[in-house]
Amino acid sequence: MRKLGFLVALTAVGALLGIAPAAAQTTPEVTAFCDAALKVDKAFSAVGDRGPTKKQAQALDRSLSGAESTAPPEIAADVQSIAGIIRSAAQSGQDPFGNPTFQQNGAAIDQYRYNSCGYTQLDVTGIEYEFQGLPKTLPAGKVAIRFTDTGAELHELQVFRVKGKDSVKKIVGLSEREQRKKGEQLGGTFAMQGETSYAFVDMTKPGRYGVVCHLPVGSTSEEAIEEAGEAHDAKSHAERGMYATITVESSGSTTTTAAG
Repeated sequence: MRKLGFLVALTAVGALLGIAPAAAQTTPEVTAFCDAALKVDKAFSAVGDRGPTKKQAQALDRSLSGAESTAPPEIAADVQSIAGIIRSAAQSGQDPFGNPTFQQNGAAIDQYRYNSCGYTQLDVTGIEYEFQGLPKTLPAGKVAIRFTDTGAELHELQVFRVKGKDSVKKIVGLSEREQRKKGEQLGGTFAMQGETSYAFVDMTKPGRYGVVCHLPVGSTSEEAIEEAGEAHDAKSHAERGMYATITVESSGSTTTTAAG
């Protein structure tokens, strides 16, 4: 079972479809930071259960340096603080999300990115056991997801790009190692009951993308997640149908979808 801590990317409006156009006109300086932050998300998502490999740690450090060097003045201190926490956590194998400062500064950065980066915006809700508000199709581009958990359990939202011809349903049923072979991990977030978080994903490549929640059934608290992980036989939210497929097109309309 995946550890909760490394599922948290550096994190976390629409009308009837839950989709909004670009939120703001961006400057080159803001765009540079937004692009750098996406690289942090991707590097962070590449880390597995056991913490980063040497190569992953180097990639993560480079991406953090890029975010620090491009951070706008209004969030520069938040970015520097959170970069230090992530570097320390990567070296020690600890969970950065357990640090209150990480949560506080991360929330400030997320809100800045959601409001300033000019990405397509999605409002997505997690319940037992499905995502509500995800589209079936999206035009190629960068996406900001505002994810709210209205269920009785914790939920996560992880996004990956399908590399081959396998269905998302097949991929999410594989081991984590096999999933990483079949899909490129792009980013994600998780939310406690009644809370909202953000995810930012580069979906500029046309193709199929998967959205999934891997948390175990009965995830009413972080302690419950750890207990389920130790039990090794807990069913996941994905096994109950909490996954979806989004087709990214070079152009076209969008419609809502259920799991698929």
